[in-house]
Amino acid sequence: MKMMQSLREFIDRQPWDRKTLYSAMVLSLLPIGLSFCRSNQVPVEANQQRVSSVDTHIPRGYVLVPINVLNYESLDSILGPFGVVDLYHDAIEQASPGAVARNVRILRAPQNPSHFAVLVRDADASRLLQKGNSFHVIVKPPQTVGTKFVETQSIKKRKITYGDSQ
Repeated sequence: MKMMQSLREFIDRQPWDRKTLYSAMVLSLLPIGLSFCRSNQVPVEANQQRVSSVDTHIPRGYVLVPINVLNYESLDSILGPFGVVDLYHDAIEQASPGAVARNVRILRAPQNPSHFAVLVRDADASRLLQKGNSFHVIVKPPQTVGTKFVETQSIKKRKITYGDSQ
């Protein structure tokens, strides 16, 4: 407050031509000062967009496992950036084609839409990778919850006995 008073007294003691000069200087510097204020706000917004990426949204205890989706061309018109799917073995690569996992969250890669990753618990990642990385995908309703891995059923062998053998 005291500084404002001393500035006011200084201006009052000046002749009218210097008052006009000081006013012109202040008015010419005002747009430059405003442009500095605006330029400081823009990088903060750009920085916030850069910081937010897919890997910052992975829940604790989960991992994103990149997979090769064999029917990705069919998914382009059906699936958006994410969804819920069932994973199936490729019939050509595996001897026993069938379901691998049900109700798995899938995410389309933002940088390359033809690549996908599934969200699984950290402990289940190795189980999924043992089944391979190429899968056919079937889209499920988005409200479906609870990832379940399908256990392979062991085939029981029949024992045939002939005659009176005991």
